[in-house]
Amino acid sequence: MKKLNLQMGIMIVFCLLPLGCIQTSCSSDDDEPEGVEQQGDGRKLLQMTVSDVPLTRATLTDNISTLGASWNAGDAATYFNVSSFTTDRMDYGTLYASSSAATSAFTGTVRCSVNDNIALLYPATAPIMSGENRGKFTISLGGQKGTLGDVAQRYHYVYGVGKVTSVTETTANATISSMQSLLALAKFEFNDGTNPIAVKSLSIRYYEDDAIYGPSLLDYPLTGTLTPSVGDVAVVPAAQKDWDGPLVITPDSETSDGVYVALFPVSGYNIFFSVENSEGTYTGTASATLKAGKYYPANLKLTKQE
Repeated sequence: MKKLNLQMGIMIVFCLLPLGCIQTSCSSDDDEPEGVEQQGDGRKLLQMTVSDVPLTRATLTDNISTLGASWNAGDAATYFNVSSFTTDRMDYGTLYASSSAATSAFTGTVRCSVNDNIALLYPATAPIMSGENRGKFTISLGGQKGTLGDVAQRYHYVYGVGKVTSVTETTANATISSMQSLLALAKFEFNDGTNPIAVKSLSIRYYEDDAIYGPSLLDYPLTGTLTPSVGDVAVVPAAQKDWDGPLVITPDSETSDGVYVALFPVSGYNIFFSVENSEGTYTGTASATLKAGKYYPANLKLTKQE
C-alpha cells in the first residue's frame, strides 16, 4: 500500500481499503434481558439461536492493507426487537460470544415471536430510554486510546437484523443475512518530512476555508445517533450546534507506531490535525472522504509550530 503524504494546507483524500470480515453464528443463554416485560402480545422470553451471522471484528489484526478479525469469549452485543418496539414497549438485552475464534456462538435470552425482526449491535450499547430519541442508540467516539484493541472493543460498531424463523415453547431460531460496519477506521502515522512524529495526544477538528474570511477551525461531533430499522442504517452525527470540542485521542504512552481512530463517515470534509508530544506541537490539514466499513492507513506530513 502506498502511503499518503500531506503538506500543510494541501488537501489529500485518504485511500479506501476494505475491512476484514468473518462469519459468526449466535445462540442464547439464560440471562434475563434488560427490556421491558410485555404482556398480551404473544411474545415471551426464549432461548434463541441466530445462525450464519456475517459479523466483523472483535479482536482486530492489522495486515497492513486489511484487517483480520476474531471474537473473544465474552464479547457482548445488544439485541433490539425492531418488530415489538412501540411508544410503550421496548424489548432488548445482551448476547455474549461463547468462544474465542473466527466464528462463535452468542448466548442470551430474547423476547420475541416468530417473524419478528431482531437487530444486533456490536459492541453492546444500551438504547436511549426516554425523550425524542427513545429506542435509538448513542454512538460515542470520545475517550479513544489510539490502539487497535481499544477501537475493536469499544468503537468499531457493526449492525444487522435477523428474522425469527421458528419458535417452540422455550426456544427460537433466527438468521441474519448481513451485517454492516457503521464507522470508518483510520491508522494515522505522522512525519515532519524526514522523521516520524511521536504522538502523546492527537486532536482532530473539522475546518472551513472561507473565500472572504479565510480558514476557521470547527469542533468535531463526538456522538452520533443510530435508529434501529430493517435494512441499511447509518449513524447520524450530532448537529453542529451540539459539537463541544475536538476529538482527542490520548495513547497510554507516547508512540510513533501509528494511532488508530474510529471516525464518522464523511465526504469531502476538511480535517485539521494537531499532534502534541515531548518535542512540541505539529499541525496539518487534509480533505477526507471516509466510508463506513473501510480502513484507511495514512502517513501525513505535519509542520512543527514555533
